[in-house]
Amino acid sequence: PFLAQGANLALEDAFVLAQATDRSADLPAALAAYQACRVPRVTRAIAAANANARTYHLGGLHRQAAHAGLRLAHHLAPGAVLSRLDWLYRHDVTKAQAPDARP
Repeated sequence: PFLAQGANLALEDAFVLAQATDRSADLPAALAAYQACRVPRVTRAIAAANANARTYHLGGLHRQAAHAGLRLAHHLAPGAVLSRLDWLYRHDVTKAQAPDARP
């Protein structure tokens, strides 16, 4: 329910940090570029995981309604529910724009 992204985001972080430090001899600038590059994606991933956790921890009628809605969505548009997370699961950090720490 939490999207299983902790290790993946850590690996992405390592790659992007290496890119940022390779692109600039100015370490503070490289770290700032790394942070600016990563904050939007990581913030979005955490928000999605938190929303997913709330959905998985519903109870009573809310749970029944949510599950019925998911079943209906799957029946009407198979794959649509999962494809809403393509931004997360299909992201290729090696092809994303590298952080630029150059002045």
